[in-house]
Amino acid sequence: MNLPKFSTENTVLLSIVLVTILVLGGFSIARMPQEQFSEVPFFWVNVIVPYPGASASDIEQSVTVKVEREMQGLKSLKQIQSVTSDGLSVVRVEFDDGISNDEFDRLFQDVRTRLGKVNLPDGTLQPLADDFSSNDFLPVIEVVVSGSVPFEDLGTTARALRDRVLSIKDVSSVDLVGDRDRRIVVDADRERLEALGISISEVLRAVQQKNVTVPGGTLETVSREYLLRTVGSLRGIGEFDSVIVRRTDSQGGLVRVGDLARVYEEYDQNGETARFNGENAVVLRIGKVPRGDSIGVIDRVKDVVAEAEKALPEGVSVSLVNDSTVQIRDSIDVLLSNAVQGLVLLSVILLLFLGIRNALMTALGIPVTFAVTFLVLEALGETINSNTLFGLVLVLGLIVDHAIVITENTYRLRGLGLDKRQAAIEGTSQVAWPIVASSLTTVAAFLPLMILPGTIGKFLRVIPLVVSVALIASTIEAILFIPAHMVEWPGGDRLKTKPDLFERLRPAFERFVRALYRKRLF
Repeated sequence: MNLPKFSTENTVLLSIVLVTILVLGGFSIARMPQEQFSEVPFFWVNVIVPYPGASASDIEQSVTVKVEREMQGLKSLKQIQSVTSDGLSVVRVEFDDGISNDEFDRLFQDVRTRLGKVNLPDGTLQPLADDFSSNDFLPVIEVVVSGSVPFEDLGTTARALRDRVLSIKDVSSVDLVGDRDRRIVVDADRERLEALGISISEVLRAVQQKNVTVPGGTLETVSREYLLRTVGSLRGIGEFDSVIVRRTDSQGGLVRVGDLARVYEEYDQNGETARFNGENAVVLRIGKVPRGDSIGVIDRVKDVVAEAEKALPEGVSVSLVNDSTVQIRDSIDVLLSNAVQGLVLLSVILLLFLGIRNALMTALGIPVTFAVTFLVLEALGETINSNTLFGLVLVLGLIVDHAIVITENTYRLRGLGLDKRQAAIEGTSQVAWPIVASSLTTVAAFLPLMILPGTIGKFLRVIPLVVSVALIASTIEAILFIPAHMVEWPGGDRLKTKPDLFERLRPAFERFVRALYRKRLF
């Protein structure tokens, strides 16, 4: 098909298509999530098994080795690494970089299934299998709860704020940094224990038995079936005080924990410490789901914080730090600034050489190309981030080259006496294949960046993608739309009869070149 001829014969259709592309591109920009950096999956699974009170050597043999053996033989397994410390075993299962996200999801489920088969020793806490990506160490924003008040007030405020933030759409996690673990201490009196002949293990057993839920089976009736269980849960200091340790006689004498020990509440003194402006603090590190909208998340977090500030305890303040939308908006501002400057400079240059009509036709290619690029990126599940915007800024000066070549060649043919329609067809056809070849060579130079191995390749993949899509879109736009603009847009019937600037400068330039040629060294 002769695209230039088709373009000149269907100007109305192409005008409708152009407006549709611009509208759909605007919708894509509004719908696409915005974030500082695109998520980089590492295809790792961290298997974490807490074992309080056990030494590193014991955990190595009873937990770490068992988990490593169970994970052997996984498909696409790259390597297994482990770190064992007192009270904790961490096994990292790494898979090949070339697998897809869907395949990694299946492997992740396989890891969790195999972890459930491991025979862990008594005393280990609930094991955890968690995947890992760049979002895990790049929070979208941090909320700092600070003040010169006890940890109890800071922790209570931070946990209440965390519960509200977790209900926000696209929030995946809220990690508390600097929060101290609350614990109930039962400080037994040795003299009372010896006087009553009660051992410390008996007190411990009484507390443990009271703080446990025991299933009791089912009770069936004619019309219903009841699930039976004994629920035990100790929460406050008063409940610990009332736990029965021993019955002393048949008359109902009871010895309770409060008779033998002092029960009080405290916070872990060896936990993490966070400070903000010289005051104790608890930091909420807020992460988002993959391809979530960072700007939307942060705006809603700010609303939650503003609402919470109305009911803060005395001496407690809330601050927002590490707001990633600052970088996002700066990047968007840079893109818009470059786009506007490019349009203005391009229009001025073309106005000087080709006139205002040709300048506007060429400059129109920038928003059309960007609209097509955003449509493709949205279809591929990409987001608006620093790398995406960098790719657009990088390609901004290249996407108008094709339109300039076609416009100038068409303008030249008009000067030779061809009418608008014939000049548009011939002018585009003469340079169409060189333009296509030029675009393909540039795309061929960028595409290898998409297959770089490792984390760097995953991080940079979107840049050559944006450049390639934009160049291909600008090539199609120039070949398909410029001829229609040449025919449809008003003006262009009368050509300049006066010699232009270059024609007036040509004699002087020829004399200068001849002088240099006569005085050549070789």
